[in-house]
Amino acid sequence: MAIGQGDKSKRGKSRGLRSSSRGVTDWGTADAQLVVRAIERASFTGGAIRFGYSRDGGAYSIGIYGDGDPYTTYRKPDEDLDEWLTDIIDLYDSIADDQANARKGKKKPPQGDEIAY
Repeated sequence: MAIGQGDKSKRGKSRGLRSSSRGVTDWGTADAQLVVRAIERASFTGGAIRFGYSRDGGAYSIGIYGDGDPYTTYRKPDEDLDEWLTDIIDLYDSIADDQANARKGKKKPPQGDEIAY
């Protein structure tokens, strides 16, 4: 049996674009260079990234792996995808910096209200 033929399971239920009252969720509208950069930065740190949609199809989702326990973040279709992808790239850049500092045996510099002694 070909994929999708006669298969009414969860996997085969939704195909194509997901729509919500706020717009259409379609990863095809994201800046391809930013998507590739996010994948590259995640891979560089030994992490991973998963692109998808919310269960109801009304929001984008990105699964983050390599920043502690895996988690998923969501964005509505009317929010800026490029800004979100840039934030994800910055997150993985920060992880890479932490890994480099750990390899060098350096402590992470104090953040916020932490006091350095």
